[in-house]
Amino acid sequence: MRSAVWCLLFLAGSALCAQEYFPPGVLGHTAQEHEIEADRYSEYLKALHEPSLWELSQHDPKAEVYRFTWLRSFHHPISVRLVIRPSGSSWSHSRMTSSKGGAQPGRIIRYSNSWETKGRTASFIDVLEHADFWNLPTLVDSSVGPNGEVTVTLDGAEWIVEGVKNGHYRVVLRTSPDAVDPVRAIGLHALKLGRFRVRANEIY
Repeated sequence: MRSAVWCLLFLAGSALCAQEYFPPGVLGHTAQEHEIEADRYSEYLKALHEPSLWELSQHDPKAEVYRFTWLRSFHHPISVRLVIRPSGSSWSHSRMTSSKGGAQPGRIIRYSNSWETKGRTASFIDVLEHADFWNLPTLVDSSVGPNGEVTVTLDGAEWIVEGVKNGHYRVVLRTSPDAVDPVRAIGLHALKLGRFRVRANEIY
């Protein structure tokens, strides 16, 4: 019996490790760049105990799920996942780990699940639609400034928004988006749904 239990635990752990979180090639301009970024983000998502939405899109065409992942240089990693129900309401799953921008993602220090009304759910969907989320480019060249100058961001925050609907998957990534960037609006609304109270100087 003990051997059977250990076998099940091993298989469950192996399945988690084997998850692919992102489609091939979407997170970089080269295969190597994508692999580096995908490995790093996947490490954080595993530490946050988050499932792969990319794999979900392939196995459940009826699923509608959105996730905001916030990786900041000087503050705890955060994820908020919204699972839409057929009724129009939803469940929000909020998580935070102990890391503060270090090389290791840390351990879970906050974990909560909350039921969201149809109104609160619809307000988030409205933000997505206003941002034209499904047509946003996954990446933008943030190294070029508005006047064509080359800029380098040493510290900042990565705002990652994923969505699954009708069997389709989308991921959009921005580094420290400004106030008019639609990804920033999506992320801030997700934080409200996740009941995160963030000071103004912690948003970057």
